[in-house]
Amino acid sequence: MRKNRIFIFFTAVFICTSFFSFSAEVITSDINNDGEVDGWTYLRNGKVEKQEIDMNFDGKIDAVYIYEENGKVKEEILDTDYDGKMDNWRKFDDGELMIDSLDSDSDGKADLWIYVDRERIYKIERDTTGDGKPDKVAEYYE
Repeated sequence: MRKNRIFIFFTAVFICTSFFSFSAEVITSDINNDGEVDGWTYLRNGKVEKQEIDMNFDGKIDAVYIYEENGKVKEEILDTDYDGKMDNWRKFDDGELMIDSLDSDSDGKADLWIYVDRERIYKIERDTTGDGKPDKVAEYYE
């Protein structure tokens, strides 16, 4: 019986501390002042974790930014042609662009990958067959 009480006590403490230490908050914004929400900022423990933006004010999210603990962008997901489908995925490392992936044929999957190092493109891969794997590669050297 005593073991059950101890287990219940520590479980309750864990649940309570988890709830309070991982508090999340959403801040909305009306970017174009039309009375509609166009932006959502998600905070966890006071730090921006993610932002979603309706760039063309049509009611659909066109840009998503995911942040690292240090506040720098870790990932960017975009609908560049405003058709309601994300078509550009960008990965960052410590705020520096590393991979820019694009869906150039509007099938919902990346088919062009641009690799960047210190703001210099060093490799481009392309999937021309639609199997999700690059079959054309161009590498650039200094």
